[in-house]
Amino acid sequence: MRRARFPTDLTGKSVLDIGTCNGGLAFEAERRGAARVVAVDIYPTDHFGFDRLAEHFGSNAQFVRASAYELPTIFEEPFDVVAFFGVLYHLRHPLLGLDAVRRVSSGEVFIETAVADGPPGTAKFFRRREYGDDSSNWFVPTADTLLDWCASSGFDAEITDTWGERAALHCRVTDGPPEYETLSYEVAIDVTVDLTPIPERRH
Repeated sequence: MRRARFPTDLTGKSVLDIGTCNGGLAFEAERRGAARVVAVDIYPTDHFGFDRLAEHFGSNAQFVRASAYELPTIFEEPFDVVAFFGVLYHLRHPLLGLDAVRRVSSGEVFIETAVADGPPGTAKFFRRREYGDDSSNWFVPTADTLLDWCASSGFDAEITDTWGERAALHCRVTDGPPEYETLSYEVAIDVTVDLTPIPERRH
């Protein structure tokens, strides 16, 4: 959160935590004064212990089981602040994911993700378990490519920190339609995903 320059004061803000895992960021957003916190993950609340920690902290955070792609079909009102940490490289369709995040954002988006070395405009694709011995890792862009992806999806983005093969970004939603809609015949896509059951991954 510090590397991404996540706000220390969220008083009165609505916060969406995509890929919440055990809810650490969601609970911290509450502590920082957020008026509404929604935590999203593809796994149920007991998979990483979100339910137990929410009870322990007396949290009012709402948990929604969904994929990043589904968000525009779930939420009618955009969020002031969106956290998108550790998710992008797990998406087979990263631009669809960023497009969905843009559609549920009205202000700031904070991203943390994997980045790769390579020429500008490129990303590495991992078909099986080549990256981190994890079959859920698909695309890892260069830092320049990541900024271009964000700009195309309608964000004014800057990289706030890099370390190892990771990067943190601070993004603001641009005025008007996303850039890609002004350049192409493509339009935003609504996606509905059946998430039950999700088999356990064996590593």
